[in-house]
Amino acid sequence: MARPKKTENAAARRDELINASAKLFNKLGFQRTTVRNIAEEIGITSGSIFYHFDSKEQLLEAVIEHGMTSGLSIVEKQLSKLTGPLSRFHGLVLSHLLALNGPPGDAHNVSFREWGSLSQKARNRLRAVNERYRNIWIGELTNLKKHQRLKSDPEFCRRALIAALNWSPVWHKQTSKQHLEKASDQFCAVALNMNVADFVDQRMKE
Repeated sequence: MARPKKTENAAARRDELINASAKLFNKLGFQRTTVRNIAEEIGITSGSIFYHFDSKEQLLEAVIEHGMTSGLSIVEKQLSKLTGPLSRFHGLVLSHLLALNGPPGDAHNVSFREWGSLSQKARNRLRAVNERYRNIWIGELTNLKKHQRLKSDPEFCRRALIAALNWSPVWHKQTSKQHLEKASDQFCAVALNMNVADFVDQRMKE
């Protein structure tokens, strides 16, 4: 009976380390955050961290993987309830904002700010998750193009919009779901070169 409990406790500690590391990497940056900082954040010794992770670099990979998989889960859940191209586009943008401003927000921010700090091997391991998210965006934007809603290139639009979304927490401080839904309408309207009221009206009619 003791072994499952030990495994469960180890898994919980690992999650705690990932969340604490995400918070500190987002606040201080990967390079400035020390193993001692992380240990002090959750009240353990520095050496205890190496029971779960071989290095600070491995912790960074775990944080970024957590941010990416959490964001992917949010968007897949959101899109599963939507059908129309405008509604799905809005849901896609909203999901990204929810990931940035919700519980996985620190990890999500770290995933794009510290991607360059990963080793090439770590990037290769995470590439599949990254591609799944990219393909969802390309699929929805291509569908908008097919319905003559999007006038620009889907890949260029994806890159520009995700860059804008990723930096939005710097200037958009209202994080309730209602405010994020309204912000999503604004982002979508800009991307499609539409009046916001027209976008909302047409989205609601789908």
